[in-house]
Amino acid sequence: MTMERPRLFFLITLLAADISGKFQVLSPDSRQVVEVGSDAILQCSLSPPLGPAGLQVHWFRSLFHSTVFLMKNGKEEKDQQSLEYVGRASLRNGTGSAELTLLLRNVTLKDADTYHCFVEDIASEHYNEAIIELAVIGSGSLPVMSVSLKDGVIMVSFFTSDWFPRPEMHWELEGVPVIADTSETISNQTNGLFTLESRVLLKEPSQRRLYGVVRHPVTGKSTGLYMTISEEMFPRVSSWAFAFMVVFSLFLVGAAFMIFLIKRQRTQKDELQTRNSELCSEVDWRKAVMSPEFITFSPETAHPELSVTEDFQTLMNRPPPDMPTLSNARFETERCCLGLPAFTQGCHYWEVEVGDGLEWAVGVASPKLQRRGDAYMFRPQTLIWCISRFTEAFTALDTQESPLPLVGGTLQKVGVYLNLSGPRKLTFYDPRSWDMLYSFTDVGQGRESVLPFFWLGKKGGTMRLKGQNGG
Repeated sequence: MTMERPRLFFLITLLAADISGKFQVLSPDSRQVVEVGSDAILQCSLSPPLGPAGLQVHWFRSLFHSTVFLMKNGKEEKDQQSLEYVGRASLRNGTGSAELTLLLRNVTLKDADTYHCFVEDIASEHYNEAIIELAVIGSGSLPVMSVSLKDGVIMVSFFTSDWFPRPEMHWELEGVPVIADTSETISNQTNGLFTLESRVLLKEPSQRRLYGVVRHPVTGKSTGLYMTISEEMFPRVSSWAFAFMVVFSLFLVGAAFMIFLIKRQRTQKDELQTRNSELCSEVDWRKAVMSPEFITFSPETAHPELSVTEDFQTLMNRPPPDMPTLSNARFETERCCLGLPAFTQGCHYWEVEVGDGLEWAVGVASPKLQRRGDAYMFRPQTLIWCISRFTEAFTALDTQESPLPLVGGTLQKVGVYLNLSGPRKLTFYDPRSWDMLYSFTDVGQGRESVLPFFWLGKKGGTMRLKGQNGG
């Protein structure tokens, strides 16, 4: 009878919540402790369980606008997500599940904060939230002890790294804490973790059993090493001290060899991961080349001295029959024209026939680039990433100009490959030989879209687009 009452109360609570349309956001943990580099799982669920339809699920840090993950009506909204969580934060069981547990990958020290699971019923405006504190720690490396002998005094050093917060260190001799003749240095590593080096001086041969231990201030876990200090180590029996140093040195050599083997295995693993990434990039490139984009010239942006054919596939170096209407979209300073569509993500490839014209440029540009006013250079600083020809010079117009490695000394067709899947990258090819001409990185501003870009100088000829539906 005692066990049946809680069950009956739970069922009545669920039924009442379902009838009223209200819910609770629950989490079994108010605080989660994870180690640097691991994945954090912040558990959260609805009571009663509800599907994602009609709900807005907002995971954020201390401030509401610091969005970690956002879902509306079962669809993930990435536009408002903070950049540091792109590709790292997701729901553990996907957006279609009633469970709202957040999976945060590869946790760093900067991720330590208070996290809110805020759920709102869009129709009724009822909302509820659960709050979880995420503590990030570094559990430390295995300690290493070293011994040195000088002027009749033995100094034992204790070294360990990768701790957060600052660890606590102490020494014991035969079970008695050592306070005098000790020193300690704690320093910051580049990744924010702490390195500890502690030293103790042994002056009397009677002090034989030494214990150095370091304790984590959050988990309370202790890691230590015992060392037996023999009387023979002191100078009056130097042969034993020498033997100890030899044995200890052999131990250090063995430990160094093991560390070398571990690092070599990690290096091989990193090389395999890099090779796998390169193969994936190669597959994406081949897919894009096999299915080129259908690009068109945008006559609304073309300089008044340039004209576009009715099929939007050819850009000619002559004014249109009728004087075009001036607008904010049209170039008035440089003889440029933009293309369509705009690209924000994914991999894309198209080809441009530049012919024998002596002045041209091909690439991509930000929609925010300058179109009116004083003349400007074509550079990433002006939101343009392109290669060009000026009479006999074929160059990439990067921060500093770089000549293009042409086979045959000329270029009549340009292949453009835009990869926005990972690091935003723009690469140009010679379609005759598939030789890479030049590659730009960090294309665009953040996650902003880019548009195909074209320029024809007064000595330029005619440009034609060749894509999926092009000639």
